[in-house]
Amino acid sequence: DAFFCFTNLMAETRDSFCQSLDSTEAGVRGTIAQLSALLAIADPELHAHLHAEKVSAQFFSFRWLTLLLSQEFDLPDILRIWDSFFADERRFRFVLLWCLAMLVHVREVLLAADFAGIIKTLQRYPDPDVAALHRLASRFYAQDRAGTLGQSVPAPRRAA
Repeated sequence: DAFFCFTNLMAETRDSFCQSLDSTEAGVRGTIAQLSALLAIADPELHAHLHAEKVSAQFFSFRWLTLLLSQEFDLPDILRIWDSFFADERRFRFVLLWCLAMLVHVREVLLAADFAGIIKTLQRYPDPDVAALHRLASRFYAQDRAGTLGQSVPAPRRAA
């Protein structure tokens, strides 16, 4: 069963790892561009700040997307996250929306940071509150399906 699931997953993601497809929508650069576009829609202020600080989504999301967030969370959390991804027919869209949730979840930290602070925050994700991230990602998922993503401003997080 595990091998069957693995081969199906690899069949779905193989285009992301073909160099000739890197710049297409199916390739890894195209996928990263989709994440950047989602951020521009969902949180234009945060997107503009990352752009002003010259932080490309490639700097942090390449690892997130190619390793399906396995470096960002502990194994029990990853199993919960992957269960959500793999159970959904739009699993790779949900991965993008989960990454979007990760950005919006720490938006106040990112908005207060310069280039180095942003990179440090996103390469060592500071707040692995998987339940809160799942709620936010699910909200984005529902909005994305309804075509209403970005029509409500994300609630600012209070600094701890």
